[in-house]
Order: sequence, then C-alpha cells, then structure tokens
Amino acid sequence: MHLTAFQSGKGDCLLLTNTAGTHRVLVDGGMPDAYGTHVAPALGQLRAANKKLDLVYISHIDEDHIGGILEMLDDEVAWRVHEHQIAHDNPQHKAPDAPRPPEIKAIWHNAFHEQLGDNAGAVEDALAAAAPVLSGADIEKLREAGVAQAGLANSVRQAIQVSRRVGATQLKIPLNTPAQGKLMMLRQGQAPIVVGGMTFTVLGPTPTHLTKLRAEWNVWLRANQKALQAISNTARVDEDRLRTGDIVSVMRELRLQAESFGNPASVTPPNLASLTLLAEQTSQKILLTGDARGDQIIDGLTAAGRLTGATFTVDVLKVQHHGSENNVDSDFCDKVIAKDYVFCGNGEHLNPDLRVVEMMGRRRMSASGNFKFWFNSSHETSDKVDAAAHMKEVEDVVAQLQRNSNGRMKSAFLTSGSSLKIR
Repeated sequence: MHLTAFQSGKGDCLLLTNTAGTHRVLVDGGMPDAYGTHVAPALGQLRAANKKLDLVYISHIDEDHIGGILEMLDDEVAWRVHEHQIAHDNPQHKAPDAPRPPEIKAIWHNAFHEQLGDNAGAVEDALAAAAPVLSGADIEKLREAGVAQAGLANSVRQAIQVSRRVGATQLKIPLNTPAQGKLMMLRQGQAPIVVGGMTFTVLGPTPTHLTKLRAEWNVWLRANQKALQAISNTARVDEDRLRTGDIVSVMRELRLQAESFGNPASVTPPNLASLTLLAEQTSQKILLTGDARGDQIIDGLTAAGRLTGATFTVDVLKVQHHGSENNVDSDFCDKVIAKDYVFCGNGEHLNPDLRVVEMMGRRRMSASGNFKFWFNSSHETSDKVDAAAHMKEVEDVVAQLQRNSNGRMKSAFLTSGSSLKIR
C-alpha cells in the first residue's frame, strides 16, 4: 500500500492507495482552506487522469477532519451545476475556479445525529448558544472552552451538510454501505471490508464508546439547561447594550453566565466516536486512528481479536489526535509498535505535543528495529507565528531523539510543497 500525507492545516488529510495503484481511499479532508490550497489540485489531477476515489473515509465530525470533505463535495456540486448549464443552452456559463474532484464511489461517515440519537438537535443548539458566551468571557480557561465549543458547533453543521450533500436528492453517493447505511462501528462477528484488494477492519467506535458519549452529553445538557435558557433570554438585551457601547455591563453578564457552566473541561469534542480502521494488504498494516484515545484503540484491537499478545505491530501508525497529550500514553506506545509514525498537525494548539513526541520516540527505542517519524508540516510551512515556533520546538526534540538513537531513528518534515509520500 502507498500513503501520502497532505499539508492540511491543523487537521488530517491522507491518500491511501492499494499496492497496484488502481484503487484509492481519501482519509479525512483537513481544514477547508488547506484543502483548497494543497489537496484540491492533487485530486483534480486524479480527475484529469480519469482516476476515482473508491472511498472517502471521514473519521469524525471535527472541522479539521470534515471541513475539507465538505469543500470537496461543494466543488462537485458546482461542477454538476456547470455541466447542467452547458447542456441546457448556456454555453457562456463560467466553469468553477476549483479543480473538479474525482468521482467518489462511496463514503463512510458517521453523521452527528446517528452518534447522539435524539439529542443531536439539543446538543447543537446548546453549543451554538454557549460558544459566544464562553468565547467572550474574561477567564482564559472559559475562553478556551468557548472556542472549542464554537468549533464543535460548526463541525456539527458541517456533518449535517455532508450527509445532505451525499444523499439521494443531491450527489447520490452511497453512504456506509457495509453497515446498510447505518452507523459504521465495531460489531460482534462482522467481516472485514475489502476495497481494491485492501482489507479494512473496523476497530471503533464500539457500542460502549457510543453509550458513554451519549451519557456524557445528556449529563452536560441537564447540568446546563438553566444557563442555556438564561443566555437565550438575555441575548437581545446584550445586543442592545453592544449597540449603545455598554461593553462593561455585557462583559460582566458574560462572565456570570460563563461561570454558571461549571468546569469547562467537562465538555469535550466527540472524539470517542472516531471511526478507527486497520487497513491491510498482503503483509502490510496501516492503523488509521482519527482522534480516538489510545485506550479506545487498544479496546478495539482486542475486541477485533487482533491484539492477542503483549504488542501489536503495524507498518504505519497515523498518530491519533495530532499527537495530543490527552490521547497518547505510555501504555499505548508500548503496545502498538510501528515502523512509520505519521503526525498530522501544524503546531496549532501546541500539537504535536512535545512530550508525546519525546515519549513515543523514547518508548519506541525500547523495542527492536528501526523506525521513522513523519510530520505533514514544519516551522517553514506553518503560516502562524505561534504554530511555526512550536513546530521548530518539535523539530529540535526530534533531532535530539535521533542523535540518541544510534542510527535507529529517522525523521521527515514537510518543508515545502503540498504533500509528503510516506511509502
């Protein structure tokens, strides 16, 4: 199998191709702006060569994974409108500026409403209401929570838009066919799925992970019901105050409302529901993790009967959640051993996390064999000052690890261009 990592902002976007080079799987889409700059031209070249995407796999609904996919689907809609206009006596209709993506034969995408059941609408409304309040609070932790919730609210909308785009009334792309259109998840006794000679085993989410996710959102909604109602009731008053310049009163109200939400750390994006896959062909194994936590990946490998001993060895590990300290621990590093570790992230939110990079390097050196760390960004490609500074620190940590590895460790950073060929 062949794997290419695109420059995708703070998100993930990879292209997996089978050994023969005849079938392709797009793994997430990265951030919308990065998709347009770095991914769309490459996909346009596939279209020009009459090559298709056999599968588009969206790991979960965070914007840095799904945003680029929505851009791609919107581009296809624009091109179909253009074709229709040309075919119906409007030869002057201007072609879209964006390259046309390849034909998409199937999509795996767990929509927000399927993950959260009947609560999806309430959660979306709650996040949309809470985000501006928390973002305006003058407490740093609450501001951070507000930004995260605003992003999730946007991701929810994008997930719904993707579902509508691929549906029968628009692009008519088959959705979750192996699960008969239902949620893609680990089910007892399910057979692996074959795409172009590549075999995919679903490792997560598990029923336990989804049950926990729903329970956490239910608790949050119940705990914050009064606060959310208060926000709704005072929104118009706040708008009037802003128009009259009464900023002090508005900020005081925002702080009081924000504090009524309690611990902002208790509200987290739905990474529990990341669609996690093990891709295999011949003797190669590639572990695609989305933003799942390390213990969840271990749970999935165990439940699927793949982790039967102390360790599980793969050729490529797409490091989960951009190398965040919240998703990688020493137990995971010791149990999942890879030849190639792929870190997606451009330094925003301090990801890849310096401690994770160092820990993964040190723990990997306790196992046998050579290995390589790959990064789809660098301080040269990160377009924000703070992100670039963080990537420079990552590069320094990696350089030190290499010096201490006795030649066992290598690394590659994307310093120019749009993509990095892993293998």
